[in-house]
Amino acid sequence: MTLQNQKANVLAQLQTAFEVELSTIPPYLTALLSMKKHQNRISANLIRSVFMEEMLHMTLVGNLISSLGGKVCLQKQNIPTYPLRLEFEGKRFKDREFDVNLEAFSPQAINIFKQIEMPANFISKTSVQDESPEVEIPGITIGEFYKQIMELLEKMCSKFPESEVFCGNTDDQINERYYWAGGGKPILIHSLETALEALNVIIKQGEGSHDSIFDGDETYFEQPNEIAHYFRFNEIACGRYYQAGDKPKDPPSGEHFEVDYKAVFPIKRNAKSSDYPVGSHLASLNDEFNSQYSLMLFQLAKAFNGNPSILYDAIINGMHNMTSIAHEMMSLRISDSDNVHGAPSFEWIEPIVGI
Repeated sequence: MTLQNQKANVLAQLQTAFEVELSTIPPYLTALLSMKKHQNRISANLIRSVFMEEMLHMTLVGNLISSLGGKVCLQKQNIPTYPLRLEFEGKRFKDREFDVNLEAFSPQAINIFKQIEMPANFISKTSVQDESPEVEIPGITIGEFYKQIMELLEKMCSKFPESEVFCGNTDDQINERYYWAGGGKPILIHSLETALEALNVIIKQGEGSHDSIFDGDETYFEQPNEIAHYFRFNEIACGRYYQAGDKPKDPPSGEHFEVDYKAVFPIKRNAKSSDYPVGSHLASLNDEFNSQYSLMLFQLAKAFNGNPSILYDAIINGMHNMTSIAHEMMSLRISDSDNVHGAPSFEWIEPIVGI
């Protein structure tokens, strides 16, 4: 197989990885914003910290795509829609049958978040048949998927010079100048070593290592180690912190904290534009949100495809505007006849303003 054919295979896998990372952001953000002001502060901070690191993961995947000479694709056909069903290893698994939803902060939402970030050694491989999914992941977990990509890169570099494999211009990648502090930092990828480092960051921040609940930030970024994503969500599920010495398969044994699932807005699950009456204030707000969301994704694609200076403003301004709109939507009832509130639908609206 030629280098170009092998690269095409890896780049297709990385595009899927990019879409998977993107697909976690709307549900995490929806759960976070559904919390009423000044309530569930600890849970909110835990979800927010995971959300920010998912942005880092998306950036690392984008840098890896660029390093191989590829392009990130962010258009209507590859933007996630919800409920989003995931398929692992070409089939469904008994303890992996779940849809990712846009829904309020709840025990059900936290359980789904744990499923997304679950370590591979937690999973039973008893398979069952099911209908076709929306995203197919060739691994039992997202972490296992990334390990397969690492193996493909290693095989490619064993046959071809690294300078030919990693032929992209590092000036096109996202560096610290265009990123925000906290939760790690971008890695410029120019070799197999730096590629594997970036992928290991994604795996360890999500799942932890095989025998640890921590994410490895101390090793990679000289930042204090934090609990990996799965275990942060499990802290919320248990209402209790992990502490030093806790093992991955044991419940957290640290200090308790309050989790109040009633202190949230009763938003509509997996809201769609069609849920809001034509001409209503909620319909207008939702269109405004979706326009801002789509513009941000359009700008992200530009940033990952050779214009890195766009990234910071796209995220900071985009998220600021989207957050204020979402808060207003979640405070409003869809109709006077029930107590279901609005929520953003995260649907694509073709951006009308270019860069």
